[in-house]
Amino acid sequence: MIEASRGEHSTPPPLAAHWLIARQSVNFVMDVADIARQGGEVLDPLLLTAVVEANVAPVNQDPILQQKYATLDTPPPDEVRRPVSMNAIAASLGQPFETVRRRLNALAAKGECVITPKGVLVPAARLAQDDYRRQSIERYERLKTLYFDLKEQGGLIDMARDTGPALPGAAWPDLEAALAGPPPVCLANRLLSEYYLRALELLGRRVGDPLTGLVLMGLGRANIESLTPEQLAAGVLLPDELRKPVRRSQLARRMGLPNETVRRRLLDLERRGYCQVTRQGVIFAVSALVRPQAQALFHENNVNLMRMMSRLSRYGVLAYWDREGRTASQGAP
Repeated sequence: MIEASRGEHSTPPPLAAHWLIARQSVNFVMDVADIARQGGEVLDPLLLTAVVEANVAPVNQDPILQQKYATLDTPPPDEVRRPVSMNAIAASLGQPFETVRRRLNALAAKGECVITPKGVLVPAARLAQDDYRRQSIERYERLKTLYFDLKEQGGLIDMARDTGPALPGAAWPDLEAALAGPPPVCLANRLLSEYYLRALELLGRRVGDPLTGLVLMGLGRANIESLTPEQLAAGVLLPDELRKPVRRSQLARRMGLPNETVRRRLLDLERRGYCQVTRQGVIFAVSALVRPQAQALFHENNVNLMRMMSRLSRYGVLAYWDREGRTASQGAP
């Protein structure tokens, strides 16, 4: 699982290791966003993810409930979910209240959520439908892949150096029984959502808002898609000349966002020094990665990522994955 000697914790990983972990994180966050939007636009699924995460906050804060509602067939019932206000969702995602209100009302009309006097709720009945279950399994498998990738590339040790030791042990009263049971899909998805939204919030603070952060990550990933595995694994910051420019309209299509939304955000990112516009398109500026602010963001991401991995370890999820290996979970529809 996650191991590092206490003597190493005072020495943060070098910039190259920071960047490799950050690249893994970017790919993970973008994949989670793509799973949620299923080829559609990105903002409505982001709103629903924020609503669901807020709804299950009481479960995330209670180890007994975490274990009780761990598997795909045992989602938390509505009576343990907590409605969330539209104001809270708008604030957490850095979006105008009116935009959030309008979109959530439209989503409620489609049956994606319900709006009550106490706030917005995505009911358990909606989460039990086949499309949500498939998305939950996809997210679970993607999280498992992230764990094995970080483990095999030494990223967990680098994070431990930067953030301190992981939480020890497992919280299950009978870990062997849990390891022999169904995959802990719901439990892992709750911890995944916490990390995903927190990662967007942290980046959003630096670049304006979480949606702008998604645009920046989408740009960075598109710029390096044509590179070879050897180039990507080199452990160095990739120079701008290796990055392939991407057209604004192309990025907008890839992310399911209006062209004007992407154009405005890229202009703002250019003013902030995060990207450069060329005749061929837009590229992420590698110079942004060596700023002190970027180093602080790398550390914050490491803390956030290690917190998720530590909690996955504490609840026996990493032990479950280590036992079954990289193979797809059995028994998932």
